[in-house]
Amino acid sequence: MRGSIKNTSFYKKNLCILFAGLIALSVTSQFTSKAFANSPNEITITYPYYGFVEDPDHPWATAYDALDETDTINYSDGYFSEPSPGDHPKLRAVSYALALAGYENQADGYPADPSSPNPKLYDLLSQLGFSDYQSWDISSEEDGHSMGTTIAHKKLASGQELVVVAPRNYNYLTEWLSNFNVGTSGDHAGFSESASFIVDRFNQYVASHNLSNYKTWAVGYSRGGAVIDLFAKTINNNLVSYQMSADDFYVYTFGAPKASTTATGYTNIHDVKDGNDLLLGYVFPELWGFHNTGTYEEIHPADLNITTAMVNIAELANPATALNILSDNEGLTKNVTTVNGRDFMDSWIKFVNDNGLTREYFDSKVKAPLSAIMKLYQSRTLDHQSEFTDFLIDSDKGLPYMIAINAFRDLLAGGYGSNLEEALANFPTYQELVAIIKGTATDADVDDLATRLANYVGQYSDYKTVYDGAPPIEEEELDIIKANLPLLVKALAPIIIADAQYTQATYGENYSLYYTYSLVSNAKNLVIGHIPESIMPILKDLIPEEEEEEEENIPIKVPDSGANTQIQSTDASAHHISSSPISTFGQIVIASLFGSILFIVRLGCIRDEQKSESSH
Repeated sequence: MRGSIKNTSFYKKNLCILFAGLIALSVTSQFTSKAFANSPNEITITYPYYGFVEDPDHPWATAYDALDETDTINYSDGYFSEPSPGDHPKLRAVSYALALAGYENQADGYPADPSSPNPKLYDLLSQLGFSDYQSWDISSEEDGHSMGTTIAHKKLASGQELVVVAPRNYNYLTEWLSNFNVGTSGDHAGFSESASFIVDRFNQYVASHNLSNYKTWAVGYSRGGAVIDLFAKTINNNLVSYQMSADDFYVYTFGAPKASTTATGYTNIHDVKDGNDLLLGYVFPELWGFHNTGTYEEIHPADLNITTAMVNIAELANPATALNILSDNEGLTKNVTTVNGRDFMDSWIKFVNDNGLTREYFDSKVKAPLSAIMKLYQSRTLDHQSEFTDFLIDSDKGLPYMIAINAFRDLLAGGYGSNLEEALANFPTYQELVAIIKGTATDADVDDLATRLANYVGQYSDYKTVYDGAPPIEEEELDIIKANLPLLVKALAPIIIADAQYTQATYGENYSLYYTYSLVSNAKNLVIGHIPESIMPILKDLIPEEEEEEEENIPIKVPDSGANTQIQSTDASAHHISSSPISTFGQIVIASLFGSILFIVRLGCIRDEQKSESSH
């Protein structure tokens, strides 16, 4: 069941610590997995809980309120007594706890010095009994050409070593930009490069510690999961040279995008997914030739529905009704139906791929301008990223406001007619916008509109006035937006035009933008299944009750065995829409032309829930 992790606790404190400690000292490698699961040699560890929100069911109401939380989970070395292939719910849950600890977050007290290791990850590794921690590329300021990684090891009761590999799993800063480096052939280029870093570090670590009889435990979430997926594929393809069996290689990824062009299906790679994670599986889809490398483990069914919606172009295209809409803030949309989110996404990804948004097109047309704009976001620390997001969607002060007010000034001062209705009918920006959402726009129309929008962005001095001298972005950042926004509009416009043509052919000529507007208006539902705090409650619920010990434990911290810490740098909420004509016009422009942009970069929903409900 979904809910706040910080309110979840399986065990209470009591006086059994002495008994548990004695049992832990007496265990041997002869226990089976189930015996270990039921014996009191399990310890309760405390892991750092990095997340976006306190309540996954209301992700935007409590954003960034749960950054300094902790939770507990059970662990035993006995989890590794069974071969990796198979169902191991307890190991899967503690693997996710380890993945959560592989975050870096200055807002949560993470050291400002990027050369410092993650102290909470090291603390968790110490609780688990690992030593000889070694970290690489802690800084993530290298424009995607890095991958923070920590490796450690411990000796099991069987005499074998257990090597743990934990990549950076959140707050990647500009390292995240490698997500867009898809490439045109082979495995995902950005993820593959990062995976090669981890392979080299793993080789170096195993050699430097003279390890020859060992098991390996690797975990990753989201981007970190995709990288670990490719790392694990490399190791699986060379198990003989690593003197390791497939049964001794335990890999757990959570919410990992597809990154491999070979569907290997390794059973020792557990690709864990929430069925309601509507982003993953579609960010880099199988239609582009991508796969996960392991076995798909769906921990929750795809039961999340979304409301499909369309823009009413019959009213928008008529200057008289358009003016009425602008002045009275009447709804432009019609809800069609509510559908299963995954069914909708399957349909959408096929549609955009069939209409030109292929892997090659993304690499040549979309990647560069999208990366340039996203770099402005990813370069910020977590507590300042929302300021940039707000600037992009704020209809009261931000980019939509400035585009709208400058367009409105152009409309009034351009001499397009003797009255406002006539002026709007002859206003080039309005004509081009209508042509796009009717599906009749030419390349010249798109080029002209993109140029006008760049001009409507305005000057930095305009924003200094609106924000009382303190806009949330720098002048250099505004220049980058102005340079790349037209390129991104032109790159995505053909998909929007195709959407308009499809919608009118399917639902009638009065409506347009079925896919684009549905994506924009359901942005919150599209990301709900991917936020990290939505996963752990499900994983805990999947632990069979009969395997939980009857005795109640208290946390037992394994003493630090003198870890040798080494640091290496070897590798490089919805806004209410004002009823004014200016802000509403800006919303029409942004919703119609930038819907796909907002979806791809997950910047949130433009319209608030009250307006969404009133459109039913």
